[in-house]
Amino acid sequence: MAGAILSAKKEINNKKLLIVSPADVCEDVIYHNLEKCLLNNNSDIILTGQEVTSYFPGGYLRVTGNRVAGIVEKPQPDAVPSPYVSISGHYISDSSLLFSELKRASSGDDVYEQALTMLSIRHNILFMPYKGEFSSLKYPWNVLDTLASLFATHGKSRKGKNVEIKPNVIIEGQVYFGDNVKVHENTKIVGPAFIGEGTIIGNNNIIRQSHIGANCVTGFNTDITRSYVGDHCWFHSNYVGDSVVMDNVSMGSGAKLANLRLDDGEIFSVVKGVKTPTGKTKLGAMIAPGARIGVNASIMPGVKIGAGSYVGSGVVLDRDVSEHSFVSLNKNSFSVSSNTKQEGSVSREVFKKVL
Repeated sequence: MAGAILSAKKEINNKKLLIVSPADVCEDVIYHNLEKCLLNNNSDIILTGQEVTSYFPGGYLRVTGNRVAGIVEKPQPDAVPSPYVSISGHYISDSSLLFSELKRASSGDDVYEQALTMLSIRHNILFMPYKGEFSSLKYPWNVLDTLASLFATHGKSRKGKNVEIKPNVIIEGQVYFGDNVKVHENTKIVGPAFIGEGTIIGNNNIIRQSHIGANCVTGFNTDITRSYVGDHCWFHSNYVGDSVVMDNVSMGSGAKLANLRLDDGEIFSVVKGVKTPTGKTKLGAMIAPGARIGVNASIMPGVKIGAGSYVGSGVVLDRDVSEHSFVSLNKNSFSVSSNTKQEGSVSREVFKKVL
C-alpha cells in the first residue's frame, strides 16, 4: 500500500485521496455511504471497517466511539483490538498529511498502517462501519469466498444463444449459461452457478454452486462442487471439491481433489514456508494454469500446484508443487523433477468439435 501510494506522489501530491484496495471486493454502497459521511461530517480522514466474526489476516482498527485510534496489522487471534478490519475505502483530505507520516514510518509490510496510526494521534479519524458483502483476495483460497460473495450479490439466471440442454437434465436455482453451451443427459446443475461460453457439460455430471469458464469439457460422471474453474479446462470422471482451478488445466479419469480432512479439522496451507490456517474445514486444491493431473491421482486438501506442472498417474499428493515440476510415482513414494513438456494440444479442439 505504501509503495503504491509513494509511486504516484507526483500525480497526487496536495490532493484529496480515495484509497481503494484492488484485493477487496465490496458492494458499491460502501462508496455511497462514504460520500454521505463526507457531506455530514467535517473530518480530514475517514476509514472504513468491516466487522468479522472469525479471525481475518488483516489490519484491525482500534475504535473508540466513532473514532479510529490506530491500526494493528495482523495481530494474534487472541489479541485483536476490535472486531473491525480495515477495508477498501479510505478518504484523506490532503495527501501531504499521509506523505509526511509515511516518511516517519519504519520498514516492514505495515508502513501504511503505521502512518495511519501516527495520523490518528494528530487528527480525528472518523470510523465508518460497513455491513455489506465483503471478501478479500489475500490468498488463493479467498477466490472461493469472493465467488460466493459475487454469486450472492450478482448471481442471476440466463440462457444464452444456441444453448442445448439434453433430456433428463435438472436445473435448480440461478444458473447462468453463456452462448453455445451444451449440457448432456442425466446431469444436475444446482445454482448459483456460471457456465461459460462454449462449454460442454457431460453425461451424469453434478455441478453445484460453481463457476466453470469458457470452452471447458466436463466429461462423463464428473462432480464439481463449490469451486472456481477457469477457461479451457478438461475433466473426465473427476471430483473437484471446494477448489480453485485456473485456465487450461486437465484432469485424467478418476483423479480427485479432496476437500475434507479425515478428522474434519481446519485445513492449513503452506505460504512462504509457514503453515497458514485457512479458516476452512472444506478446501480442495489450488491449481495454477497449464497443469496436468494424471489418471487416478489424488490431491489432498489445501495443496497448491504450480503453473505448467504435471502430476503423474496414481500419485497421492500431500504437499505443494512448484511451477514446471513433474511428479511421478516411484514404488511407494514419488519424485519431483523438472517438467519441460509443451502445454496444449490441437487434438483437444478437434475432439471437442465431435462432442
